[in-house]
Amino acid sequence: MNVKKIGLIFGGVSTEHIISIRSSYFIYNTIDRARFQVLPIYIKQNGQWLIPNQVEAIFPNPIEKTELEFLSEFISQNSILDGSDKHLLQLLELKAIFIGLHGGQGEDGSVQGFLEVQGIPYTGSGVMASALAMDKLRSNQLFQSVGIPVAPFLELKKGENDVKRSVSELPIPFPVFIKPTLGGSSVNTGPAKTPEEAITLIEKIFVTEDRVFVQELVKGTEVSIGVLEKKVNGRWESFPLVATEIRPKSDFFDFTAKYTKGGSEEITPAEVSQEIMEKLKRYTLLCHKTLGCAGYSRTDFIIRNEIPFVLETNTLPGMTGTSLIPQQANALGIDMKDVFSWLLDLALSL
Repeated sequence: MNVKKIGLIFGGVSTEHIISIRSSYFIYNTIDRARFQVLPIYIKQNGQWLIPNQVEAIFPNPIEKTELEFLSEFISQNSILDGSDKHLLQLLELKAIFIGLHGGQGEDGSVQGFLEVQGIPYTGSGVMASALAMDKLRSNQLFQSVGIPVAPFLELKKGENDVKRSVSELPIPFPVFIKPTLGGSSVNTGPAKTPEEAITLIEKIFVTEDRVFVQELVKGTEVSIGVLEKKVNGRWESFPLVATEIRPKSDFFDFTAKYTKGGSEEITPAEVSQEIMEKLKRYTLLCHKTLGCAGYSRTDFIIRNEIPFVLETNTLPGMTGTSLIPQQANALGIDMKDVFSWLLDLALSL
């Protein structure tokens, strides 16, 4: 079998830098080496690309390490190309790139656009689907347009909306949920029970962001469900996995609950009725197709009074060994080595 040389880009400039490292460590160690050689390419938090001068370079175990500790090990254990940065990417003769980034430029379509300009195939969704999924306003408008239940929402823009006045005239009843329109991983995200709490959180977000997404806080059972794509009879077909119920030990599934060991209890498959499970499968597949996602995605919901309300779709969901999609694939007897091969095969076929 012809072994193909691929790159795995990870790290990045987003707030989810360390999560990307952990996910990519799992990806790196799981990709089928009978079919692919893997070159790990680390993007530092300042945006510099560190490219080792040989494939199958050393990928240090990032568990219980800080970003700086991992960076130090990656540099010390690998020989880095002289003048290493993204301008060398085209010289590496890579057949495809596996995108192991999370949030920010990795998930908003920026890196996808860069790779398309370079003429290098990549895993996951394209520029448009990535940008739409990251944009909470536009994705929720699309979900609403195809009949998926969405809680009432609106957007405030820095410089265009007076925060105190906007909150006092809010057409959505409290409590509300507030987050950056283009944010990810629950950073600077949270509930507001009162106008005063809403003002404080919105002004905090406006320090670094231009757009704030405000939505009615729906309380109920929190679940998440993935979609994968595989080739069936010569055609690529998307199919839903099973839902995971998330029981955060904090008030909501925030950054700490997501990424701290013991921060939440995750039950796969979710303990919901068969009717609700089928509805979740149908909705997550519809979200995937409506946004135009490719390869894989994961959509989060809150179930209230037997109605699943969509929250958001993630085009680059977490991929550590205990992340939600690996849990869901395992529940269906799907090997993640096969999943990663599907993702790469789809990228190479486009």
